[in-house]
Amino acid sequence: MRVWAVANQKGGVGKTTTTIALAGLLADAGKRVVVVDLDPHGSMTSYFGHNPDELEHSAFDLFLHKGAVPEGLPGQLLLPTSDQRISLIPSSTALATLERQSPGQSGLGLVIAKSLAQLWQDFDYALIDSPPLLGVLMVNALA
Repeated sequence: MRVWAVANQKGGVGKTTTTIALAGLLADAGKRVVVVDLDPHGSMTSYFGHNPDELEHSAFDLFLHKGAVPEGLPGQLLLPTSDQRISLIPSSTALATLERQSPGQSGLGLVIAKSLAQLWQDFDYALIDSPPLLGVLMVNALA
């Protein structure tokens, strides 16, 4: 699986739009794509028809285990989209609290990489939509 992160420290520059467009192009080419929404605003999650405030599980769950992602958890978080070749690991507003909840905790920088490693056989591409600020979420998008 190839992993692409769409990142920029500024908001409103098209990160989410670019991620969605890339996912669509790859799916149209017959590729299986997982998109990971790490932006607490949840715009990509909303685009794919899911309300970030009403979801029982989200990408935040991956961080609850202090970097030790339980086997099978990433697959449980996958949500369908209107295109059967695109799956979503959704965002939630809880991601905005991650920095405050985890000061000084080590091992959080590779949570997404460890999670995607569990899904590598199921997808050709992983696309990560990152938040517009430096922090543990951006580090995960780029790791």
